[in-house]
Amino acid sequence: MAYEMETYQPYAAARVITIDELPSLYVPDHEPIFSYGIDGDDVMIVSVHDEFSTVSLLHDRTWYWLEESPNTDLVEILLCGQEAWVPAGAKVRHETGLAALRLAHDVPRLMTEFMWREQ
Repeated sequence: MAYEMETYQPYAAARVITIDELPSLYVPDHEPIFSYGIDGDDVMIVSVHDEFSTVSLLHDRTWYWLEESPNTDLVEILLCGQEAWVPAGAKVRHETGLAALRLAHDVPRLMTEFMWREQ
């Protein structure tokens, strides 16, 4: 399983990593963005921030947010160096984002083990 990791600080860079490398790279130091399945029908994108992560999943032509609470109030975050608005409940713990990323290859399991909100 190959993942793509992008960073935007101090400069933009991308590289392919393995599932074994995820835990050591899943740190907020450079606010990395991880993606899986970019060339397929199911795509996961995970952003890592100082205090939270966000997880987006494309499944059956619909984008979803992984959420840990039903709070729908929109909050502003910086994503890839740009302002973005996400539901407050979609700001998840780092361990939740990492757990979802590790299961990116198994979308049926992802859909049952986590709470998802349509974007």
